[in-house]
This record gives sequence, structure tokens and C-alpha cells, in this order.
Amino acid sequence: MRKKYLSALLFGALLFASAGTFTSCKDYDDDISNLQSQIDGLATKDDMQAKLDQMQTAVNDAKATAEEALEKANAAGDADKIAELEGRIADLEEVLGDIDAMKEEIQNALDSQIAEFRTEMEELLAQVEELTGYSLGMVTEISFQVKDDDASAQYDPNLDVNYARIDVITLPNGKTATSYTFGEGLTGAFSLAKGDVNTVTDYMLVNINPANAVISNDMLSLVNGNGVNLNEYVNITSAQWSGDIIASRATQNTGLRLVGVQLKEDVDFESFDKLVLSSSDAGHASDPTWCDGKEHDYIAYALAVTDAEKDRSVTSAYDVTLHVQAEQKAEDIEKKSTIQSDAAAAVQNKAIEAWKNGGDAASGYERCFPVEAGAPFTINVASDLSKGGRVMASYVTVDYNNSTLSTTDKAALKTLTFNGVDTVIKGEELTHSITVNGEAGIPVPLKLVTIDYRGFVEENTIWVKAGEAATVTAAYTVTPTSYVNAPAAYVVNTGEKQAFTIPANAYYYHVDLVAGETAHADGVHAPSVFKSSGYGILSSNWSELNVNGNDFLKLYKADKNTLAGNQKEVAYAEFVGTLNLQMMREDKTYTGAIKFYDKSGTYLGTNTIQVTKKLPTAVPADFSAKTNGIVNGVMTVYPEPKGMPATGEYLLKQAFNNWDADYVLTIDGITNDNKGVYNPGANKGDASTASILNINTGVINNGKTYAATVEYNYGQIAFIPEGHGVIDDAYDYKVKWATDFSIKFGCWPVDCTYQWSETPVVYYRETNIIKGKVTKAANGTVTAFENVIKAISPYKGAVDPFDATDTDWTTWANILSDASTTEIILITNNNGKEIENEYFTAKFVATTEGSITKTAMELTPTGAQVQVGEDIETKVILKIKDKFGHVEEIPALTFTMKINHE
Repeated sequence: MRKKYLSALLFGALLFASAGTFTSCKDYDDDISNLQSQIDGLATKDDMQAKLDQMQTAVNDAKATAEEALEKANAAGDADKIAELEGRIADLEEVLGDIDAMKEEIQNALDSQIAEFRTEMEELLAQVEELTGYSLGMVTEISFQVKDDDASAQYDPNLDVNYARIDVITLPNGKTATSYTFGEGLTGAFSLAKGDVNTVTDYMLVNINPANAVISNDMLSLVNGNGVNLNEYVNITSAQWSGDIIASRATQNTGLRLVGVQLKEDVDFESFDKLVLSSSDAGHASDPTWCDGKEHDYIAYALAVTDAEKDRSVTSAYDVTLHVQAEQKAEDIEKKSTIQSDAAAAVQNKAIEAWKNGGDAASGYERCFPVEAGAPFTINVASDLSKGGRVMASYVTVDYNNSTLSTTDKAALKTLTFNGVDTVIKGEELTHSITVNGEAGIPVPLKLVTIDYRGFVEENTIWVKAGEAATVTAAYTVTPTSYVNAPAAYVVNTGEKQAFTIPANAYYYHVDLVAGETAHADGVHAPSVFKSSGYGILSSNWSELNVNGNDFLKLYKADKNTLAGNQKEVAYAEFVGTLNLQMMREDKTYTGAIKFYDKSGTYLGTNTIQVTKKLPTAVPADFSAKTNGIVNGVMTVYPEPKGMPATGEYLLKQAFNNWDADYVLTIDGITNDNKGVYNPGANKGDASTASILNINTGVINNGKTYAATVEYNYGQIAFIPEGHGVIDDAYDYKVKWATDFSIKFGCWPVDCTYQWSETPVVYYRETNIIKGKVTKAANGTVTAFENVIKAISPYKGAVDPFDATDTDWTTWANILSDASTTEIILITNNNGKEIENEYFTAKFVATTEGSITKTAMELTPTGAQVQVGEDIETKVILKIKDKFGHVEEIPALTFTMKINHE
């Protein structure tokens, strides 16, 4: 069945329930492409179950289509078609059965077992395609997405396809030119001149299923509800999206593409207006920079992907509108363009205008943006679209001759090398990735040069200074060792210390660590954020780094015990922050940075800090069973009688070391069948009051064992996800004690062992008083006298069953000398038959030696004299009624009855 299951599963990998529409006029037999990447994408059980659900929908649709065709064939009496369709329906029904079976198999599998399926998947693809007529590369769904994190670049389907004609090129010094080479001499340089037409490309972010679909630009079009397309008026391009994760992305394992739409340079505006506006403005056609400032009703279009060879088209929803306005000069480039590096503190301004004046040699160039030597940083070029147009192209170059630099600084600047400069970038994503290589601490003036679609060239200087790369990584593992009462505010106190040093001359520090996942919409669940609102000053307290006044790291000397007193003494650090454990995924490492600056604000370096939450996998280390408490996997416990009529109660501190209220005991057949109740009690260890209450007397000394488990409750420390079908309520995280055992409910008197104080000598037909051991002084005075019987408890302690004050006996039964609850039975064996009291009756009697009175056993002869040929072995049975009301016969002792005194 495995191959059948895999065939069905692979079918699921190929098909998606379509939110758009498609039409088809023939079967498809495309070559298989990108199979392995699609199969590799099925990484978890959830992935496979999702594909199985999609597959099931698709097969049901195919079956419904076949059944409809079968009805028509039956009506027409077409026997051949009927047979063909009945066979196809049977095949589809068999696949549906395989899907159900596979769902169950996957549900019961582990994620680690998923890889076992992949090889067979590839082999079965041909069989699936033959049955379904679908291929892996088919487009089945098109939907629009919105980039959530940047309000200035939403990439929504409301397109601004602007149009501009260059009248003159305006240079940074105010001069103008009728022709110009932007980035002359640099990689990517291009020329433009007066009269050139520039059409602006606008983009929409599109989600296309399946992810590996092969799409060429000529397959894309915009169509309206009447089937009219805009191919004559616009160019459409598509590229794989390589930007940030899109939070609104709804479907896993699909392809995100950035689709660009641009007016053709020779567009007929009058005809175009009629296609995109509900009513045309005649003045527009004659003026390429037309913009009347009025609101218009726009005709809705859909994005279509058409495969002419297959005669098949898939469309999105009709959500696309096209707007044409005059492209304006790009405004506020210095305010909207940003610089970002791992060396920068979160509180630092990222707008490039903040770093256009780096200071001078006298001030130490204290206003340089911090970057890390040898590590890339980025400059993202943008403009304010609410005020003007867009930037068409940009490049970054090193300003070696900046007038602010001293001669020494210029010489030092020339010792550095750079990556990512002197290259022109043209298009939508104007992001320059730059690296400074060489000695740290040298001020670097960078010149950002931009040109917009109207021909305005602008220059902005950005000062940067590289610090040392991160040299220390302090990684901490947080695992609670006991119950956590407040998991959303867990104060770490593990004592774990990691190597940690602080750069020389460090004065300020800035912490940036988010330990946890994105905050829940409820506003209650949020990650632990350690982000300095300003800068900490090291000299104020060398023994600790804090975040906004809250504990974060304690700093220690090399001995790991003494707190540091200055920068040179710092050798180790202990993480002491407060974490929200419920917002931290298990085994996920959260990485942050501690950035150091000198007194002038110059970046010196970064230490990396990592925090990983690992859930405990065992109960607390101080927990164990009492010595010899579990024998051969069985723990025998001795409930104490409570109440009238009595039920049993057992304190767990008698069986376990360091039991406390956070442990949970489950006894199969007892605690879950109302034959006993677990009471967690309070306190810990010898002070614990945890117990099993209301133990049914029927389970005491019944000879049965009951499987038991002990769990420890660490509290609600597990990660709480939000939404997506997962219950986001907190739950107690419990760990099972690794020892497997069963519990037996014993009877204390029955499980005691019994000994004669002295070995008795008993003679046939004589009244015998069996006494305990007598000890006399040299003068004959009795100094000690013992009871006839000694008892040893199940825990190997001495018990006196004749002492009313010995609670190790009287808790469970009256003293043995109480004739109302105790009977002595003597058993002898006559030719294989056991006979009670054949030769004697027995009872306990008081007897005195010297001045000491103890209990002895009196044997009185019974019946007529008979011929006895040999000594007789006799068993002593103690028949007692315990305080549970049970009558127990305890085979306690034996003695030998001698036939004479010889």
C-alpha cells in the first residue's frame, strides 16, 4: 500500500484548490520540472496533510466531472464511453481511499519519518499524471499580496504607471545639460538626453501556485471582464520576490513574484484612457504630463497567465487598476533614504540626512554612522512619494577628496578597500550593499548620487566609520528546574556564566535583544524585549549591564565569583534578565547584540548574546524513591485506616524523597476509577502532606499491582502560538518520571515478618507455655524478659505487636494479645491433609519472670491420646481482624512438636 499512498500524496503536491478561474480545451502532458524541489518542500506532517487535503478536493472535482459525463453517456447509450468513464471513476475512488489511508498514516507518523517517502514519490509521478492529466508546473492560482512593513512601497495592485519626458538634465550644482551620462565610467552607467521619454514601472506582489511554475513575460497580461487585454499599451515583467517575509501571505509553499507594469513609450493615451477609465478625458491624449487632479472611476483588471500551447489561462481576482499621472521631481531623498548595519543601535536614526555631517578631525568624526569592518551594510534609496516622484537610478562612491578630511585621514582612507561602490543601480529596488575592509576607526565619506525620471541629479554625503567585528558570543540556555509560578515574568537565575569581554575605551553600551515571537493580537502575550531606550554608561556600574534600569547581565572577574570593578576585570557574564517563557519557542535561539561605543560615540564593536529556552526533560534532580522502595518494579505501600467505616490514606513522603505539591501521581485503576484520590498537599520533603486519600479497602492486600506514573508540573512554560487553528491558551508542562513502576496496596500486619524470641521446645500431650527470652544476672535475678514473638516491619524496623503504644503496629491492628481480634491456629499435616489444632489449642497469656510480665503462648493438648511415630512440624497461623475490617490469616511461625523427651 505504500506506493498507492505515495501516489496519492504526490498528486497532492501537484494540485491546489484554485481561488481564480481556468479554462482548458485539451489534456496536458508537459515534461516534469523542478520535481525534487517540490518534494523537498514537504518537510513536515502539516505540509503533507495540507497537500492531502488539496489533493482530496481535486480528486473529488475530477470524480464529479466524470460522473456528470457518465450520466450523458448513459443517456446516449454509448457503451464504450460508459465503460471508459466507469473505469476512470473506479480509479479515482481508489485514490480517494488511498488518501484517507495516507492521512491516517501521516497522522501517526513522526516528522522525522517524512523523508522516507520522498524517493518513492518521484517514481510514482508518472502514474499520477496519467490518471489526473495535471503536471507539476501548471499555474492553478493567482492572488495579490501586500508588503506589510513599508508604507511607502506596498506593492498593491493599484498601479501608478506614470510617464515623464526629459526637458533638461539638472545637475547638483544647479547647471543644466541637454545630454548626460549618469555614472560615467562606472559599472551600469547610462546616457539620457532632452526629449527622452521615461515611463515609470510600478509593481504588484503576486502569489502564484504552484511555487515552481515556469512563467515567461509573454504569458502575462492584464484583462478586463470583457476579455480585452492591455498588451498593446503596457509591458509586463515578472521576477522572483527576494525581499522580506510577507505577513499576509496565506498559503504555504507558493511562489511570490514581483510583477512590474510599465507603459510603452509610444502609447496611444486616448485609446488607453477608454480602456482604464469609465469616462475619458479628451485633453489627456494631447498632453503626456496630464493630471487634472480629479478622482476617476477605474475599470478593474485581472492578471492573467496564459499558456498558448495548452490553450489554458488562469486569472486573478479583478483587483488591478491603472492610474497615469505626470511624474514629478523626486523629493526628500535624504529624509526617505536610509542606512542600516548590524553595528547600529536600534535607537540610532537611520535616515541618511542624520549622517551628512561627520564632524571633523578635532571632534574625532563623532557623527559617523557605525558599521562593522568586513561586514556589509545597506543604503536604501527612496523618495517621498506623497510629495513627488521616484528615483530612477543611483550609485555610491567614496569621496576621497572630501574637504573635511585632514591629510592624515585622507591617507588612511586610501588604505581601505570597498565592495559595492561605483556601481549604478536602476529600477525599483535601489539598495546598495557596501562593505568597508581594513583597519577599524577610519572615517569614510560616501557620496550617494541619484537621478529621477525628470532628469534631476542629486548628491548626498553619508559618513560612516567601521568598528571591530563581534568578537564575543555569550550563549545561554534557560531551562526551569522547578515549578514556575509566573512564566510570563521568569527571572533567570541559572548561575550559568559565559566568557565575556568589553572593548578597551568603551564608555557607552546599547542592548538590542528580542527573546520571543511576535506579540499576540490580544495585547497580553508579548516577547521579552531588551532594547535600550538610550545608552547605558559603563563607568556607572562595571558589575552589571542593565536595560532601562532592569537587570540584564552580571559581570564577573576571572574567578567567576567576584563581580567586576572595571573594564579590564570583566571576564564572564551571567544572564539575569526576565523572560516571557510563553512567547519563546522551544529550542529556538534568540540572538541579540550589545554594542559598545567610546565617549565620543564612535562604534567600537559588538558582543553577541544568545538565549535559548529548552524545556526540562526530567523531573527535578532531588526526586527519587526511598531506598528499596521499589523492588522488581513494584512499590508496596501501606495505607493507614481512617474514619469509620475505614478507608485508606497514604502519605507519599513515606515512599519518595522530596515529594512536593507540583508532582502528580496517577494510579491506573485507582485514581481514575474513584478507588482513591491523589491529594497534592503542600510543602516539600519530610514536611509534605501529599497523599492518596479515600483508598478503597477492596484494593488493600488484594494481591494486584496497579501501573503508576509520577509527573512533575513545571507550570505554563511552553510556547503559546497564536491562531492558525492552534488553541492559544496556556497549559501546564509536565514531565514524566523516567522510572516505570507499579503500586501494590499491602496490609502491614500481613507483610510483617515474625520470629520466636527463643526457639520453643514443645512436647506431645503436655501443656506448654512458650515464653520469650529470659536474661538473668549472675545472682539469678531476671534483668530482661521478652514477649514470645517479635515482629519486623515491611521496612525492616522492629515492631512490638503486644505493645499498645507501638503505633507501627496499632495503626493497623489491635495488639496480638487481644483475644477479641486475634486467634491462633495450629496446622499439622496428616498424610498430605492439613488439620487445624490437631494436637493443641493455643492462646496468648500473660506470664511473669522476676518482676517483668510479658506475653507468652499457651498450648493446651486436645483430644484422646494417639500413636505418634515421629516429631511433628507445626505451623502457627495468626488470624487477626485489622482496622479495615479485613480478617487475615498470617502464616507467621513454625515449631516442632517432639514425641518424647529423649
